[in-house]
Amino acid sequence: MSCEHCLSWSGTTAKLCSACKNWNRFNDTGECRRCHRVLPLSLGRCRRCRVVHLEQTLADAPVLDQLWFGGDIDIYANKTGRDLKTARRHQARRARAARRYWPEHLIDPAQLELFPAPERDWTAIRAPGLLKITPEAQYLVDELDRLARAQSWSSATRKRSLRTLRVLLAWLGTDTPIPERDVYGAGSITEHYNTVRVAGFLQTKGLLAPDSQAVGTDEASVHRWVGQAPAQFQADLRTWVSVLRGEGKRPSPAMPWNTIRGHMLHVVAVLPAWDHLGSLNEVTEEEVKTAAVNYSYFTGLRSLFRALRRERRIFRDPARNVHLTAPVRVPRPIPADRLKGLLDQVPGIKDKLALVLVAVYAVRPKQVAEIRLDDLDRSIGRLRIRRSNRLDHEIHLDDFALQLVKDWLIERHQRWPLSTNPYLIVSPITALHVDRPAVGPSNFKALRDRIGINPTQLRQDRFLDEARETADPIRLMRLFGITSHTAIHYVRTAYPERFTIDPTQA
Repeated sequence: MSCEHCLSWSGTTAKLCSACKNWNRFNDTGECRRCHRVLPLSLGRCRRCRVVHLEQTLADAPVLDQLWFGGDIDIYANKTGRDLKTARRHQARRARAARRYWPEHLIDPAQLELFPAPERDWTAIRAPGLLKITPEAQYLVDELDRLARAQSWSSATRKRSLRTLRVLLAWLGTDTPIPERDVYGAGSITEHYNTVRVAGFLQTKGLLAPDSQAVGTDEASVHRWVGQAPAQFQADLRTWVSVLRGEGKRPSPAMPWNTIRGHMLHVVAVLPAWDHLGSLNEVTEEEVKTAAVNYSYFTGLRSLFRALRRERRIFRDPARNVHLTAPVRVPRPIPADRLKGLLDQVPGIKDKLALVLVAVYAVRPKQVAEIRLDDLDRSIGRLRIRRSNRLDHEIHLDDFALQLVKDWLIERHQRWPLSTNPYLIVSPITALHVDRPAVGPSNFKALRDRIGINPTQLRQDRFLDEARETADPIRLMRLFGITSHTAIHYVRTAYPERFTIDPTQA
């Protein structure tokens, strides 16, 4: 007899075939919108109507027989339900492959460059996901895929990187190095493209052409502000920037661009008031006093005139005899209720370790980021803190801190077993970066936001707490590696009655 639901013949006396029995287990009963029978439905259709819809939708659907078979000989048993979605997905994939196209051109390595090519607008590419690639390019894509899986990249990062590499190789080919600006340009197509890891992979393969004209945001800001200054001051400002970068007549350490940007920001704010002067050589001491409204402005002006005097751009330094009195800030302790349970608020082992180094051992966040694996000696519990232009400082870790270090090293090895980054603290970006950089201090911004206390406040509270316990500036100097002036300042704050009052400050 035939099945009451799908009307198939199975050669048995059962009212329902085995496929319909299984269909009834996972679907609710309702009126079919095609045959209007009250049966178990999926997407508004019964099993028989789903099969008919399958035959009408897919190009390679099974040919309808005059006799509808069910039971063990049902040829449609695997063509209903979820399998219909799978068949549609395969059909869409084949249709997508049929729509793939070759790019309009590929760079010919034998073609010489007649003139510098303008910057490409990667967002103008028509359907970048449908670009075809050569077998050589597909080999590089597969190699990046294997590398991403071996290094445990997240699924989103791996897919974005592969998508970016496919577009680059399809449009520019594999015969010539890809300009660095094009790598980052391809990342601007949508938010679903990634460039940092792709640039590092191409660099290891010798397929990346670094952009020698690329400058950082801080450097670009400095050059832009110099160009916006009054014309009679621009040459002096360029000389000042050269001196700060160590390119003056006498060699000197190069100052970071972000520090130069801070000085330039305050200096260019003063220059419009001196627009009536022919050059900075005409600036007087009174004008410097008027312009130096606070210590930040005075620091930039003092650096400017010192550099110009050293380079023989001016005859005298008008800021030499100008002195500003800065108020002495007394450090305040953090309330105990804010420090209680502070470590429990931090979820990750890396952040816990950073918090202990800052709050207990008074290490600056920048110094925490620059700790190398070679600086750690777990056998004796000693950690070296590198300091520029000063002797290195060594701290002795207790058992709790050593256990955090051990747990972090285990987690780091499990997450990035192939990482060769020499720094102790790494992030998902720096762990596998080709240049092996250190994490920036901003990497601990989430830690600061979670605990609600600035790292500088934690360090000051630790200094003040130790000063109250010992009242010995020598111990503070040895324990934290601070100067004698800083140590005495905190001891004076902890025990003001032990120091005589300066009559000039009374």
